[in-house]
Amino acid sequence: MNLAEKAKRLPGQVVARAKYDDLLYTLLQLGVASLSVAAPVIAPVAIYINVMQGKEKKYTKHKLKNSFYHFRKAKLISVESRRGDVCIELTKEGERRARLCGVGKILAGNLTSEGRKWDGKWRIVFFDLKTERTRERDAIRLMLRRCGFIFLQKSVWVYPFDCSSEVEFLRSFFQLEEKEFRLVVSEDIGEDDYLRKHFRLPIHS
Repeated sequence: MNLAEKAKRLPGQVVARAKYDDLLYTLLQLGVASLSVAAPVIAPVAIYINVMQGKEKKYTKHKLKNSFYHFRKAKLISVESRRGDVCIELTKEGERRARLCGVGKILAGNLTSEGRKWDGKWRIVFFDLKTERTRERDAIRLMLRRCGFIFLQKSVWVYPFDCSSEVEFLRSFFQLEEKEFRLVVSEDIGEDDYLRKHFRLPIHS
């Protein structure tokens, strides 16, 4: 089964339920599936807790500590010292779990715009896949819709809030090049009152 088929069939609610997998997804979003800190005298678990507390407010320090040791025991993360830096890195299995969790969040509709302030700019996604990649195209449309994007025209979708991390995640998950899956930010896309109404944004006076 290829990635597109997994994405379309994946029960997002179940994936999101796996123990602490949302924290793996947060680690993945921090960049290149690794965390490197120039602090050799500080215990890796303390570094992990300090960084994750700034990203995951719902977890207590005790739960974050438990998640760190859970990940190490399950071989989902590795901890190494490189040139004096402490490196906390997702293993291949950890990265796989993190990506599946990300897909689950999208398919479960967990990426919402509620409470976010609009900066007046539209995020426009263009994707251009070869004809034989129909399954990937269908799966991408499904995910964009679950992310809250609105269909503008053929292979062009629009959203009002920052979604660069989600776009990068989808590009990585489907193994696409930037020219195949592009994000453009624009203040003017022409007549947009119907989009503003849909997203409950201020209407032009």
